[in-house]
Amino acid sequence: MNLAKTIVSTLCFGLLISFSSEAQRAYLDVGEPVEVYPKVEWLQGGPITKFDKDKIYVVELWATWCKPCVAQMPHLNALSLKFKDKITFVGQNIWEEDIDKVREFLAKNKGLITYPVAFGGGPAGTSDFDRNWTKPSGTSGIPATFIIQNNTLVYMTDPFKLNEAMLQLLVDGKFTVEAANKLIVPKR
Repeated sequence: MNLAKTIVSTLCFGLLISFSSEAQRAYLDVGEPVEVYPKVEWLQGGPITKFDKDKIYVVELWATWCKPCVAQMPHLNALSLKFKDKITFVGQNIWEEDIDKVREFLAKNKGLITYPVAFGGGPAGTSDFDRNWTKPSGTSGIPATFIIQNNTLVYMTDPFKLNEAMLQLLVDGKFTVEAANKLIVPKR
């Protein structure tokens, strides 16, 4: 009888592991399909639960303690306003445990980010966003930007490298990684 319980317990544990691993994306790179937005808490705008195949999305990873993240916000916000009716921008806060700190940051910096903002907090690696996007994409630093078009991750970059010409390629249906990389303006 104990052998039967052990076998059943082992099988149940194996099924549990297999189901939980299906919920986590193992790999995410340019060219990979993305249809579902990870589970996050929407603090401003949203919610986005699924990507519309007919829309373009720019998802920016940031944290309140990240000085380069905060420094890029005016640039990204200006792009979001320029392409307001053509591209959906999302400010995805990650790697923070205190949601109230993020809320305070948004309240204190009204207008710095006018597009939707989501909190995918918790220690690094523990949130649904981390398990399904950050880790599988190999993202180990922020700020970082993901661009989705036609339910596909088409580009990963630093937000400072994004510019109007790149985003216009997306809108015009002419985007390629090679074309985008040619439009990166070197830092002086």
